[in-house]
Amino acid sequence: MNQPTTSLPEIVINGRFLMQPVTGVQRVARELTRALDRLVAEEGLAVRLRLVCEPAAELDDLALRVTAVERAASRWAGRLGWRLGGHAWEQLVLPRHVRGAHLLCLGNTAPFAALHARQGVTVMIHDLSYRQFPGAYRLHYRLGHRFMLPSLLRRAGTILTVSEREKAMLAALRPDARGRIRVAQNGGWGGAAPAAQRLLTSGEAVEPGYMLFVGSLSRRKNIHGVLEVAVRLARESGLRTLIVGGGSEILSPITGDVPADVAHLVRFTGPVTELDALGQLYRGAGCLLFPSFYEASPLPPIEAMHFGCPVVVSAIPAMTERCGTAAVYCDPCDVDDMVAAVRRVLADPAPFAAKGRIHAAHWTWRDQAIRVLEAVLGNAATQLQQNARRNAAGDSAGEVAGNEGFILAEAAQQAPWPRSTEGTVSTRMARLSASERERA
Repeated sequence: MNQPTTSLPEIVINGRFLMQPVTGVQRVARELTRALDRLVAEEGLAVRLRLVCEPAAELDDLALRVTAVERAASRWAGRLGWRLGGHAWEQLVLPRHVRGAHLLCLGNTAPFAALHARQGVTVMIHDLSYRQFPGAYRLHYRLGHRFMLPSLLRRAGTILTVSEREKAMLAALRPDARGRIRVAQNGGWGGAAPAAQRLLTSGEAVEPGYMLFVGSLSRRKNIHGVLEVAVRLARESGLRTLIVGGGSEILSPITGDVPADVAHLVRFTGPVTELDALGQLYRGAGCLLFPSFYEASPLPPIEAMHFGCPVVVSAIPAMTERCGTAAVYCDPCDVDDMVAAVRRVLADPAPFAAKGRIHAAHWTWRDQAIRVLEAVLGNAATQLQQNARRNAAGDSAGEVAGNEGFILAEAAQQAPWPRSTEGTVSTRMARLSASERERA
């Protein structure tokens, strides 16, 4: 007798981020894509993953195990001999490849065609920094996101964001969207840096103990404040500073020169996207200074803590939500206060390093992936069924009961992607991350 088959829900990941310069948003998208793939593979979750990307996208570093990769190109653009990429690819090419699946967009944007179609769309809105600090961004970037945001808030089935603070800001813009907004805080360190000689990308050896800044060279990140602190500590204490990051086409250009007398102590490395190299820089730092004016769920403080690097951050709501009591806080508008905080950390770094390591273990990409799946699947997979499979040697009934697996609810076959996503996938999903929470 033939057993009835059940169609598995399918999630299509919008791979536009794979063709963008790697900053915070792209880092999160890459780590989440990898974590979702591992979660589905290792837990045997009954869901299909498909990553749709541009033909030239490089994704070998993702090491995908169960996610199908579909490289999508525009036929008519190809015939004309030119490439359709970026915004145009997302808006015109991607929607044709979703094919009824649930579309997961991890980079602040989504195709309008998918938003207006009768299909599920989940979009991650990382932050509203272009509204809070418009002077830090170029005009075309601000206008583009201001144009798209109302559609995202109105039509996306589920809206993901990365902090409670950001959720409150989004809900204030559109109160009727509050019930569709879910928080999934970013993970922490996603790579393992080897214990090797600490090198800059230029190949020059770096003596440990320097002050480190990691982030875009942006007014929002308070890069001018970082420079003031670096120059002052260089003159007063001979402290060296490494500034890791760069500008981009979406950021307003900044000006700032390092005085000649301390130029040898304040160095710009440019962007460091190789995780091994970045990990080495965290490992060798005496402290991280991250006095940003606005953040949602920043990566550098938690990454630094992972490597035992003490952290000085600005006393803003999203930072306290992210760093808890594991960081030293400062007033980002007061250079004296920033200098005092750095001196305090460098005078006795061991307690801050120990507390930071414990706190960093609390933030994992696996946890974030679980919350993303909860948000995307909603009520479609809340039913559990005990896994009746036995291995060749035979399992006891108790062991079989403990090896629960996900199946779809019968109703999910008829309406697998409801507009409302109230509820969670299951208590089993919550259980997956319990052990990692205990480490904090």
